[in-house]
Amino acid sequence: MQNYTFWEEYQTNIAPRIAEIDLFLKTAEYPLQADLVADVLELSEREVRQILTGRSVIDEGVFLAVMSRGSSELCRLYQREMERQSPQTYSCSDIAYIYNLNFAEVDAACRQLKIKEVTAFTMPLVFSNIPYQNAY
Repeated sequence: MQNYTFWEEYQTNIAPRIAEIDLFLKTAEYPLQADLVADVLELSEREVRQILTGRSVIDEGVFLAVMSRGSSELCRLYQREMERQSPQTYSCSDIAYIYNLNFAEVDAACRQLKIKEVTAFTMPLVFSNIPYQNAY
């Protein structure tokens, strides 16, 4: 069995989706359409409309509100990041919680790398040292 790391999972399945959302927000015509928001956030249009109760226009702020209440894995990742207040440096606990990883594995990766706080620069190194069981 080949070793698969969380860095590979991140590059393959998370980063492209984040980039897609970024591009969508930068290039979409406003107000946004609920069906397009649903597609990019991997939600049903019904769920988006339920979250939008009382709102008729979807601007960038409302888009983020939908993300903060959506049920897709990407929305839940965003919600956990916001709960931790998107810090400049992350603890092992932050990384494990935000990315839904095993704390002991994150802690072991940081110890191996002698990293006490994870930054955007060191995150790929840490992710590369976390084994990941691909669900597919």
